[in-house]
Amino acid sequence: MDKLRTIGYYPLPAFVAAQQKNLFKDHELEVEFEIATFAPEHNRGMADGRWDLSLTSPDTMIARATRDGQDFVLVLMAEKDLQVKLFGARDITSPRDLRGKLIAGDPGDSNYDLHRRKILRDYGVRESEYEVKIIGTSPFRLEALRKGEVSACMVAPPYDTQAKTEGFNLLARAADHIPNYPTTTCWTRRAWAQQNREKVLRFVRAFVTATDWVLDPDNREEALRLMQDYGKLNREQAEEKLARVIPRAEIDPTGINRVVQLRIEMGLYDPPYDPIERFYDASFWSKATGLPPLPPFGPPRPT
Repeated sequence: MDKLRTIGYYPLPAFVAAQQKNLFKDHELEVEFEIATFAPEHNRGMADGRWDLSLTSPDTMIARATRDGQDFVLVLMAEKDLQVKLFGARDITSPRDLRGKLIAGDPGDSNYDLHRRKILRDYGVRESEYEVKIIGTSPFRLEALRKGEVSACMVAPPYDTQAKTEGFNLLARAADHIPNYPTTTCWTRRAWAQQNREKVLRFVRAFVTATDWVLDPDNREEALRLMQDYGKLNREQAEEKLARVIPRAEIDPTGINRVVQLRIEMGLYDPPYDPIERFYDASFWSKATGLPPLPPFGPPRPT
Protein backbone atom coordinates (compact mmCIF):
# COMPACT_ATOMS: atom_id res chain seq x y z
CA MET A 1 0.00 0.00 0.00
CA ASP A 2 1.55 3.29 -1.13
CA LYS A 3 0.92 6.47 0.83
CA LEU A 4 -0.04 9.80 -0.69
CA ARG A 5 -0.18 13.07 1.23
CA THR A 6 -2.86 15.43 -0.06
CA ILE A 7 -4.12 18.85 0.97
CA GLY A 8 -7.21 20.85 0.07
CA TYR A 9 -9.63 23.47 1.27
CA TYR A 10 -12.37 20.92 1.87
CA PRO A 11 -13.07 17.26 1.02
CA LEU A 12 -14.31 17.05 -2.57
CA PRO A 13 -17.31 14.81 -3.37
CA ALA A 14 -15.22 12.41 -5.45
CA PHE A 15 -12.50 12.35 -2.81
CA VAL A 16 -15.05 11.51 -0.12
CA ALA A 17 -16.49 8.71 -2.26
CA ALA A 18 -13.03 7.33 -3.04
CA GLN A 19 -12.23 7.23 0.67
CA GLN A 20 -15.55 5.88 1.91
CA LYS A 21 -16.09 3.35 -0.90
CA ASN A 22 -12.47 2.10 -0.63
CA LEU A 23 -11.62 3.11 -4.19
CA PHE A 24 -8.19 4.37 -3.18
CA LYS A 25 -7.54 1.11 -1.35
CA ASP A 26 -8.63 -0.81 -4.44
CA HIS A 27 -5.74 0.91 -6.20
CA GLU A 28 -3.29 0.11 -3.40
CA LEU A 29 -3.26 3.67 -2.07
CA GLU A 30 -3.48 5.04 1.45
CA VAL A 31 -4.40 8.69 1.01
CA GLU A 32 -4.00 11.21 3.81
CA PHE A 33 -5.91 14.49 3.61
CA GLU A 34 -5.10 17.75 5.39
CA ILE A 35 -7.20 20.92 5.39
CA ALA A 36 -5.36 23.98 4.07
CA THR A 37 -5.80 27.02 6.30
CA PHE A 38 -3.28 29.58 5.05
CA ALA A 39 -2.39 29.89 1.38
CA PRO A 40 1.28 30.97 1.73
CA GLU A 41 1.96 27.96 3.97
CA HIS A 42 0.18 25.69 1.50
CA ASN A 43 2.18 27.11 -1.38
CA ARG A 44 5.52 26.72 0.39
CA GLY A 45 4.60 23.20 1.46
CA MET A 46 3.77 22.15 -2.08
CA ALA A 47 7.01 23.61 -3.40
CA ASP A 48 8.99 21.87 -0.66
CA GLY A 49 7.26 18.50 -1.09
CA ARG A 50 5.45 18.52 2.26
CA TRP A 51 2.38 17.27 0.39
CA ASP A 52 2.33 15.16 -2.76
CA LEU A 53 -0.90 16.42 -4.30
CA SER A 54 -2.93 19.60 -3.87
CA LEU A 55 -6.70 19.54 -4.38
CA THR A 56 -7.09 23.28 -4.72
CA SER A 57 -7.63 25.93 -7.35
CA PRO A 58 -5.84 26.04 -10.70
CA ASP A 59 -5.38 29.76 -10.15
CA THR A 60 -3.17 29.10 -7.12
CA MET A 61 -1.06 26.71 -9.18
CA ILE A 62 -0.77 29.08 -12.15
CA ALA A 63 0.09 32.01 -9.88
CA ARG A 64 2.97 30.17 -8.29
CA ALA A 65 4.15 28.79 -11.63
CA THR A 66 4.18 32.15 -13.40
CA ARG A 67 5.16 34.46 -10.53
CA ASP A 68 7.47 32.23 -8.46
CA GLY A 69 8.90 29.97 -11.17
CA GLN A 70 7.53 26.78 -9.64
CA ASP A 71 7.13 23.87 -12.06
CA PHE A 72 3.65 22.77 -11.01
CA VAL A 73 1.29 20.81 -13.24
CA LEU A 74 -2.33 19.69 -12.90
CA VAL A 75 -3.43 16.12 -13.62
CA LEU A 76 -7.22 16.32 -13.35
CA MET A 77 -10.00 18.87 -12.89
CA ALA A 78 -12.56 18.31 -10.15
CA GLU A 79 -15.01 21.21 -9.82
CA LYS A 80 -16.24 24.30 -11.63
CA ASP A 81 -18.43 27.38 -10.96
CA LEU A 82 -17.53 29.86 -8.26
CA GLN A 83 -19.53 29.78 -5.03
CA VAL A 84 -17.49 32.42 -3.20
CA LYS A 85 -19.23 35.66 -2.25
CA LEU A 86 -18.18 39.10 -1.08
CA PHE A 87 -19.72 40.07 2.27
CA GLY A 88 -19.52 43.46 3.92
CA ALA A 89 -19.92 44.78 7.44
CA ARG A 90 -23.38 45.97 8.46
CA ASP A 91 -22.58 49.56 7.44
CA ILE A 92 -21.31 48.48 4.00
CA THR A 93 -24.14 48.13 1.48
CA SER A 94 -22.26 48.22 -1.85
CA PRO A 95 -18.81 47.27 -3.11
CA ARG A 96 -18.37 50.98 -3.84
CA ASP A 97 -18.50 51.62 -0.08
CA LEU A 98 -15.17 49.78 0.27
CA ARG A 99 -13.11 52.72 -0.94
CA GLY A 100 -10.65 53.56 1.82
CA LYS A 101 -11.52 50.40 3.80
CA LEU A 102 -9.54 47.38 4.98
CA ILE A 103 -10.53 44.02 3.44
CA ALA A 104 -9.57 40.52 4.60
CA GLY A 105 -7.42 38.65 2.10
CA ASP A 106 -5.42 35.48 1.63
CA PRO A 107 -2.22 35.50 -0.47
CA GLY A 108 -3.02 38.74 -2.32
CA ASP A 109 -2.38 37.63 -5.90
CA SER A 110 -4.48 34.53 -6.52
CA ASN A 111 -7.69 32.64 -5.89
CA TYR A 112 -10.38 34.57 -3.96
CA ASP A 113 -8.29 37.73 -3.87
CA LEU A 114 -8.19 37.64 -7.66
CA HIS A 115 -11.99 37.29 -7.73
CA ARG A 116 -12.31 40.21 -5.29
CA ARG A 117 -10.18 42.36 -7.60
CA LYS A 118 -12.47 41.52 -10.53
CA ILE A 119 -15.66 42.29 -8.57
CA LEU A 120 -14.41 45.61 -7.23
CA ARG A 121 -13.01 46.68 -10.59
CA ASP A 122 -16.41 45.97 -12.12
CA TYR A 123 -17.78 48.46 -9.56
CA GLY A 124 -15.09 50.98 -10.44
CA VAL A 125 -12.95 50.39 -7.33
CA ARG A 126 -9.25 49.83 -8.02
CA GLU A 127 -6.70 48.12 -5.77
CA SER A 128 -5.11 51.47 -4.89
CA GLU A 129 -8.39 52.58 -3.31
CA TYR A 130 -8.51 50.03 -0.46
CA GLU A 131 -6.16 48.01 1.74
CA VAL A 132 -5.88 44.25 2.21
CA LYS A 133 -4.92 42.38 5.36
CA ILE A 134 -3.68 38.84 4.69
CA ILE A 135 -5.58 36.62 7.11
CA GLY A 136 -6.33 33.14 5.77
CA THR A 137 -9.17 31.00 4.48
CA SER A 138 -12.92 31.62 4.74
CA PRO A 139 -13.46 30.85 8.46
CA PHE A 140 -10.60 33.14 9.46
CA ARG A 141 -11.75 35.92 7.13
CA LEU A 142 -15.30 35.70 8.50
CA GLU A 143 -14.01 35.81 12.07
CA ALA A 144 -12.10 39.00 11.25
CA LEU A 145 -15.32 40.50 9.89
CA ARG A 146 -17.16 39.50 13.08
CA LYS A 147 -14.53 41.20 15.22
CA GLY A 148 -14.71 44.38 13.20
CA GLU A 149 -11.10 44.05 12.10
CA VAL A 150 -12.07 44.37 8.42
CA SER A 151 -14.93 45.87 6.45
CA ALA A 152 -15.41 43.01 3.99
CA CYS A 153 -14.21 39.54 3.04
CA MET A 154 -14.64 36.82 0.46
CA VAL A 155 -16.16 33.62 1.88
CA ALA A 156 -17.09 30.26 0.42
CA PRO A 157 -19.82 27.81 1.56
CA PRO A 158 -20.78 27.04 4.25
CA TYR A 159 -19.42 30.30 5.69
CA ASP A 160 -21.50 32.41 3.31
CA THR A 161 -24.64 31.05 4.99
CA GLN A 162 -23.21 31.92 8.40
CA ALA A 163 -22.35 35.43 7.24
CA LYS A 164 -25.86 36.01 5.92
CA THR A 165 -27.49 34.58 9.05
CA GLU A 166 -25.37 36.86 11.25
CA GLY A 167 -26.57 39.95 9.40
CA PHE A 168 -23.61 40.81 7.21
CA ASN A 169 -24.43 42.25 3.81
CA LEU A 170 -24.05 40.20 0.64
CA LEU A 171 -22.30 42.61 -1.72
CA ALA A 172 -21.59 40.39 -4.75
CA ARG A 173 -21.47 36.83 -6.05
CA ALA A 174 -18.24 35.99 -7.85
CA ALA A 175 -20.08 33.75 -10.33
CA ASP A 176 -22.00 36.79 -11.62
CA HIS A 177 -18.72 38.45 -12.55
CA ILE A 178 -16.66 35.38 -13.55
CA PRO A 179 -18.92 32.68 -15.06
CA ASN A 180 -17.90 29.11 -16.00
CA TYR A 181 -14.75 29.22 -13.90
CA PRO A 182 -12.85 26.06 -12.88
CA THR A 183 -12.44 26.10 -9.12
CA THR A 184 -10.67 22.91 -8.04
CA THR A 185 -8.05 20.72 -9.68
CA CYS A 186 -5.45 18.20 -8.58
CA TRP A 187 -1.89 19.44 -9.11
CA THR A 188 1.64 18.67 -8.03
CA ARG A 189 5.31 19.24 -8.82
CA ARG A 190 6.06 18.05 -12.33
CA ALA A 191 9.29 16.32 -11.29
CA TRP A 192 7.52 14.45 -8.50
CA ALA A 193 4.74 13.34 -10.88
CA GLN A 194 7.30 12.00 -13.33
CA GLN A 195 9.18 10.16 -10.59
CA ASN A 196 5.97 8.71 -9.14
CA ARG A 197 4.06 8.14 -12.34
CA GLU A 198 2.38 4.89 -11.33
CA LYS A 199 1.14 6.29 -8.03
CA VAL A 200 -0.27 9.37 -9.73
CA LEU A 201 -1.92 7.21 -12.36
CA ARG A 202 -3.57 5.05 -9.70
CA PHE A 203 -4.80 8.16 -7.88
CA VAL A 204 -6.30 9.57 -11.08
CA ARG A 205 -8.00 6.24 -11.87
CA ALA A 206 -9.52 6.06 -8.40
CA PHE A 207 -10.63 9.70 -8.55
CA VAL A 208 -12.23 9.34 -12.00
CA THR A 209 -14.03 6.18 -10.85
CA ALA A 210 -15.27 8.06 -7.79
CA THR A 211 -16.44 10.96 -9.96
CA ASP A 212 -18.41 8.55 -12.14
CA TRP A 213 -19.90 7.03 -9.00
CA VAL A 214 -21.09 10.27 -7.39
CA LEU A 215 -22.63 11.47 -10.66
CA ASP A 216 -24.52 8.24 -11.29
CA PRO A 217 -28.21 9.00 -10.56
CA ASP A 218 -28.56 5.59 -8.92
CA ASN A 219 -25.97 6.63 -6.32
CA ARG A 220 -27.18 10.19 -5.70
CA GLU A 221 -28.80 9.68 -2.31
CA GLU A 222 -25.89 7.66 -0.95
CA ALA A 223 -23.41 10.19 -2.33
CA LEU A 224 -25.26 13.04 -0.62
CA ARG A 225 -25.33 11.14 2.68
CA LEU A 226 -21.60 10.43 2.47
CA MET A 227 -20.85 14.09 1.82
CA GLN A 228 -23.11 15.27 4.63
CA ASP A 229 -21.58 12.88 7.15
CA TYR A 230 -17.96 13.33 6.08
CA GLY A 231 -18.03 17.11 5.68
CA LYS A 232 -20.69 17.93 8.29
CA LEU A 233 -22.85 19.55 5.60
CA ASN A 234 -26.59 19.98 5.33
CA ARG A 235 -28.35 18.53 2.32
CA GLU A 236 -28.49 21.81 0.41
CA GLN A 237 -24.75 22.33 0.81
CA ALA A 238 -24.05 18.77 -0.31
CA GLU A 239 -26.28 19.23 -3.37
CA GLU A 240 -24.44 22.44 -4.29
CA LYS A 241 -21.09 20.67 -4.14
CA LEU A 242 -22.37 17.73 -6.19
CA ALA A 243 -23.66 20.11 -8.87
CA ARG A 244 -20.15 21.50 -9.35
CA VAL A 245 -18.44 18.16 -10.03
CA ILE A 246 -16.78 17.94 -13.46
CA PRO A 247 -17.77 14.67 -15.20
CA ARG A 248 -14.88 12.19 -15.42
CA ALA A 249 -12.63 14.84 -13.80
CA GLU A 250 -11.80 15.80 -17.38
CA ILE A 251 -9.05 18.30 -18.08
CA ASP A 252 -10.50 21.28 -19.94
CA PRO A 253 -7.87 23.52 -21.56
CA THR A 254 -10.58 26.11 -22.29
CA GLY A 255 -11.27 26.37 -18.57
CA ILE A 256 -7.57 26.73 -17.77
CA ASN A 257 -7.38 29.42 -20.43
CA ARG A 258 -10.21 31.24 -18.64
CA VAL A 259 -8.13 31.30 -15.45
CA VAL A 260 -5.08 32.56 -17.34
CA GLN A 261 -7.08 35.27 -19.08
CA LEU A 262 -8.42 36.54 -15.74
CA ARG A 263 -4.87 36.76 -14.41
CA ILE A 264 -3.85 38.71 -17.53
CA GLU A 265 -6.85 41.04 -17.15
CA MET A 266 -5.99 41.70 -13.49
CA GLY A 267 -2.37 42.49 -14.37
CA LEU A 268 -0.96 39.44 -12.58
CA TYR A 269 0.56 37.61 -15.55
CA ASP A 270 3.00 39.44 -17.76
CA PRO A 271 4.03 38.47 -21.31
CA PRO A 272 5.48 36.48 -22.90
CA TYR A 273 2.70 33.99 -22.19
CA ASP A 274 3.26 30.26 -22.09
CA PRO A 275 1.04 27.85 -24.05
CA ILE A 276 -1.90 26.69 -21.95
CA GLU A 277 -0.62 23.10 -22.06
CA ARG A 278 2.33 24.17 -19.89
CA PHE A 279 -0.03 24.00 -16.92
CA TYR A 280 -1.36 20.45 -17.33
CA ASP A 281 -0.23 16.92 -18.11
CA ALA A 282 -3.18 15.10 -19.61
CA SER A 283 -1.26 11.85 -20.09
CA PHE A 284 -2.28 10.57 -16.65
CA TRP A 285 -5.97 11.30 -17.25
CA SER A 286 -5.87 9.93 -20.80
CA LYS A 287 -4.29 6.66 -19.73
CA ALA A 288 -6.60 6.32 -16.72
CA THR A 289 -9.74 6.75 -18.85
CA GLY A 290 -8.55 5.14 -22.07
CA LEU A 291 -9.51 8.31 -23.95
CA PRO A 292 -7.28 9.94 -26.57
CA PRO A 293 -4.78 12.65 -25.59
CA LEU A 294 -5.95 16.25 -25.68
CA PRO A 295 -4.85 18.29 -28.70
CA PRO A 296 -2.47 21.20 -28.02
CA PHE A 297 -4.26 24.43 -27.08
CA GLY A 298 -1.53 26.94 -27.76
CA PRO A 299 -1.13 30.45 -26.29
CA PRO A 300 -3.88 32.11 -24.21
CA ARG A 301 -6.92 33.24 -26.14
CA PRO A 302 -9.51 35.90 -25.25
CA THR A 303 -12.61 34.35 -23.69
